[in-house]
Amino acid sequence: MFTIPIISISINEQLRKFINKLVSKNRYENKSKLIRDALLRLMSTIDVSSIETASEITPSSKSIIGNLIIVAPLDSNVQRKLNKIESEYNAQIVSKNQHFQGENSINFLIFEGEIQTFQKFVVEINGIKEIRNFRYLIIN
Repeated sequence: MFTIPIISISINEQLRKFINKLVSKNRYENKSKLIRDALLRLMSTIDVSSIETASEITPSSKSIIGNLIIVAPLDSNVQRKLNKIESEYNAQIVSKNQHFQGENSINFLIFEGEIQTFQKFVVEINGIKEIRNFRYLIIN
């Protein structure tokens, strides 16, 4: 069984309020998810090899299967952004279903590939501010 280690952090009052506001506004399910997502975004933007302890934190090249659900408005600009990102990861997207509900597009994707590629994919999707809801799950 896979266990996630627990860590404690200290933050100032302004950051605490910001985190609580994001969680209360349903941008994130909980504080842990918010902080994990922020760290994934950071990992995708820095050169890990430039860190002295890179051998200790280099992401695993483990192959995974991920499930993603994306709820986005039926807006051509948003759909164009999603399509651009999906085309970059076309080789890893093994299944996609799209449904329409009211003014929303609901996309169900199955991703198969290396975990660090999945992390980058998640960060890019999450970077589209207009997305109304986004959930992902690593299955294995």
